[in-house]
Amino acid sequence: MAASILVGLALSTLASEDLALIAGGLLAREGTIPLMHAVIACGAGVYIGDLGLWCAGRLFGRRVLALPWLRTKLSSESLESMNQHVDQRLALAIFLSRFVPGTRLPMYVAAGIWGRRPLAFAAWSLLATMAWTPLLVVSTAYFGDAVVVGIFQSTQAGLFTTIVTAAAMWTCFKLWGRAAAWVVRNDSAN
Repeated sequence: MAASILVGLALSTLASEDLALIAGGLLAREGTIPLMHAVIACGAGVYIGDLGLWCAGRLFGRRVLALPWLRTKLSSESLESMNQHVDQRLALAIFLSRFVPGTRLPMYVAAGIWGRRPLAFAAWSLLATMAWTPLLVVSTAYFGDAVVVGIFQSTQAGLFTTIVTAAAMWTCFKLWGRAAAWVVRNDSAN
């Protein structure tokens, strides 16, 4: 019975990480499963989900970028600039997106599309998961309702936050690409 609960927790992180982690903490609080088992099951599910988002970006992102209407808007220079931007700030981006609701999906997919260091992504993602998962599961197990109410209030804005974050990232990458192209043009002119 406990094994099926742990597998269910791990799999449920693929649908909603925060809710699965809260559920793991509440199950541990009630004594249904040991706290350490809840942390490990949730952590494994979160990490697999992170790698899945990166792989989705890697497998499908370039195809989306190759669409004619998008290809005309993104130059090879701007794509290269985005590659460098993601690679240079990978650790910071992963840790920030782990703790800011609604930012993981766009960030991890973008890292898959533009990142060139899969092992670095995997390592930083593992470290961020090891920081976030125990924090949420253990705090839910010990503080229960106080944590649950705060998380539910912040996740209500999750879809809106995801949309705004994706739009902001797109805008930043677009502006960054234009700025990089401008610098390249001006350097070659001099």
